[in-house]
Formats: sequence, structure tokens, C-alpha cells
Amino acid sequence: MPNITTADPLRAQQYRTQRSENPEDLWQPLYDRANIAATTTVATQVAFFGTPKGQSATLITGTAAAAAKTKTYRDTNMENSNVVPTKMFKFTGISLAFVHRYRSGANSDGNAAERALILDGGYLQVRIVDKDILFLPLIAIPVLDPIAGVTGTSNFATNPGGGTGVAMYKLPIPITLNPFENFSVTMNFDGTITTSYSVDMYMFLQGFMRRPT
Repeated sequence: MPNITTADPLRAQQYRTQRSENPEDLWQPLYDRANIAATTTVATQVAFFGTPKGQSATLITGTAAAAAKTKTYRDTNMENSNVVPTKMFKFTGISLAFVHRYRSGANSDGNAAERALILDGGYLQVRIVDKDILFLPLIAIPVLDPIAGVTGTSNFATNPGGGTGVAMYKLPIPITLNPFENFSVTMNFDGTITTSYSVDMYMFLQGFMRRPT
């Protein structure tokens, strides 16, 4: 057996900051946000997890119209495009969420209609490397910020707050994403859905993250 001083004269291995042989497991969804533009036919495909944190994307911010902004942890926890190099994930469920530009009066009636058009008209596709893992109609996936009710004078729908009960489509068999495995998550449409207002959508892959200590 080699002497540690001879094999590693600096004894650098004692001071590693990444110890893959001794990992820690945390509950940490992988999430991303994408925009569906207003007054245009929904693209045949809306892709998630391709624009990482720090890059520019068109998104809604408060009362402002959708515009280019640098993505932060508000929008995604992806550090690289379509791959997580140093962490493993065990996904146990999938959730969606919507972000609407605040609108008042009659203009606010479109929230529910936009959601229905999108959820009724598309399906989810999950692919890891060159293998399709899951196909699922969007209407089957729970929404974290569901529409709660209406007022007596308008169809303005309010949301009860995000993350209500951590609603998710539970995966009967979890999906494992290993480090360095390329993956894609897309919403696919037939191209006939026309949205009247700009809408942001969140995709949450609910589950556990394993990282080196």
C-alpha cells in the first residue's frame, strides 16, 4: 500500500470541497420558466431548461409587459443548458404554474381562458439523452397556483397563492437524472392555439437532489 505522503505529497485530497463518495440528499425541485407570447399562435414546441441562470430570456415582471431580462433563481435553478454536471436528481412528480401580467377590469378576464387554451391544447414530453421517458397531456398535470374564484362584477379570477399543497402529478416510478446526462422537457402543441395575452409558465420537476458534500 503506497505511503500517503509519497502518493499525495501535498495531501491535497484531505481538503477536497467535492466528495462524491459521501453525498448528501436534499429535497430540491429542478425548475424553469418560459414565456408564451401574446397575440400569436403558440409555437409547436415550448422548451424548458435550455436557458440557464444568468442568460437573457423574455419574461413577465410585475405589471410590465414581457421583456428581455437576465434569468435569476426566481426563474430557474439551471446552471447549464439542458444538463446538470455535478448533481443527481430523483424526480417523483411534475407541477406547472402560471404567471400573468397584472390586468384590471375587463382585461383581466383572460387569465382563465389563456390557461384553458394551453392546458387543453398541449402535451408534455420528457426526454433523457436519446430516450423518451414520458408523454402526458398538460391537462393531467396539477397547477401550483390554481384559479380560486371570481367576483360578482367581473370574471377576474384570483389565485390562492403558489405552491398550494405542493400539487403534482405523482410519478409511480421515479425518474433518475444522472450527472452530465443531457435532457429536455417540452410542451408540444398542434399550432392552432392562439393566445390573447402573454403568459409565463413554470415547469417544476419535483424531487430530491443528490450532491457531493
